Amino acid sequence: MTGSNLAASLALVDELQRALGRNDRARIVDAIRLLVEKRVPMGAQWQQIAYMAADHGELSLSRNAMALYVEASDGNPMARYQQAGLLAQGGELHAAYALLEALPENVPEPAVNAYSRGAAAVFIGKLEEARDLLERATKLRPQLGQAWLPLSTLVNFADEPELTEKLLAAESVMRQAPPAAQAPYYHALGKAYVDLGEHALAFEAFAQGAALKKAERHYDRQADRAAAEEAVRGYDAEAVTAIAEQQREPTNRTIFVSGLPRSGTTLVDQILTSHSAVVDGAEINRLPMLSREVGGAAFASLNRHVAARGTGPAGRLWLHWMNERFPARGRVVDKSMETSRYLGLAASLLPEAPIVWLKRDPLDCAWSCFRTHFLAGVEWSYDLEDIAFRFRLEDQLLHQWQQILGDRLLVVPYEALTDDPNGWTRRILGHCGLAEEPQAFAPHRNERIVTTSSVMQVRRPINRRAVGSAAPYRELLHRFVEAYGN
Repeated sequence: MTGSNLAASLALVDELQRALGRNDRARIVDAIRLLVEKRVPMGAQWQQIAYMAADHGELSLSRNAMALYVEASDGNPMARYQQAGLLAQGGELHAAYALLEALPENVPEPAVNAYSRGAAAVFIGKLEEARDLLERATKLRPQLGQAWLPLSTLVNFADEPELTEKLLAAESVMRQAPPAAQAPYYHALGKAYVDLGEHALAFEAFAQGAALKKAERHYDRQADRAAAEEAVRGYDAEAVTAIAEQQREPTNRTIFVSGLPRSGTTLVDQILTSHSAVVDGAEINRLPMLSREVGGAAFASLNRHVAARGTGPAGRLWLHWMNERFPARGRVVDKSMETSRYLGLAASLLPEAPIVWLKRDPLDCAWSCFRTHFLAGVEWSYDLEDIAFRFRLEDQLLHQWQQILGDRLLVVPYEALTDDPNGWTRRILGHCGLAEEPQAFAPHRNERIVTTSSVMQVRRPINRRAVGSAAPYRELLHRFVEAYGN
């Protein structure tokens, strides 16, 4: 590299550092784009830059930066393994799986390789292959709790006595494993006991897994309450309308599906993405990024931003993010967990985007959250009283958003949806401005990628199997019942 090129490269790196210091998204993205275009020799730092770009919603830029990281490593297999992880994070599961499949089986080591490929195979629907790979991973390393967890979703342990024995036998070596491996193992063990009808043992296993997670990630109730209060502060129907009427950009590409996790949001996502006009959906977590861009979730922050810049830049940025995440033309579903905390921004800046909210029996939903090992980590789900606290906050938010948004918000009771799937599917489609199509009434035939904990449930026809699922555990869930108030 010549002296002038070196100076220019150093200037770009310096610009990126200054932009990071100011937390200036636009300048951060511009600096990364120039670094990539000029192929500045950043070596191993390209990996960090790739994730930085992804964190700002720039997935194409992120992929290009990661390709430079692989190139800088001379195609090192471990670098390609990390590239697969980035692709998976960005929703490109088929590409990630193809990369993993092409790697030597000892990268990063045999058990982790088999686990990584097996988990990806679950998400893309290669279930027989997934089982073979995950069983291989647990045989190679029984204390790899991360592999037991997806394997547990693929089987009914009541029909698998040999596999059940292997799972139970792994507990003795699991005690020496790190907490990050123990927690998913105990959730897998809990699933086995559920299948076997051993309710007390199932609850105990899930509680062990939850306790391990709680020790790692503390839930701050007061901070969560403050965030919920911030979400609705200053909003009313008139305030939302006043901002929405200024928006001239097209904002109908996104359909928001909100509600507590395990409340049926993935099922509604599956219904909507079965429609020919809807190309995909996921937990894309772009509303928190929009909140940072605006300066906060409360109306005062939004109003200041609109007064300074208008509504157009935010509308264009949102569409850019959607196009980055979902390049195929068509509408998309955003079912991110935290949507309830940003509905004021969504309703005001994206006035053509429909909003659907799922509601489920609190006890069933609480039990399902407690027994689920969420891949993204959900701090409030590790303790029954924390779950009750979060549920009460969400109940308050739903009541407030119903008052503010009126008919803009369609509330779908999960039990009613399973009682009358055809009738509620018609209502959901109508609310979203979608014509009725037969495939939307058979969402289990939708073979798209599903990366949530509901991956196996949505592969089955809509049924009432999960209604009343908490009944055998009601006494064991007394801390939730008492704290929630039902």
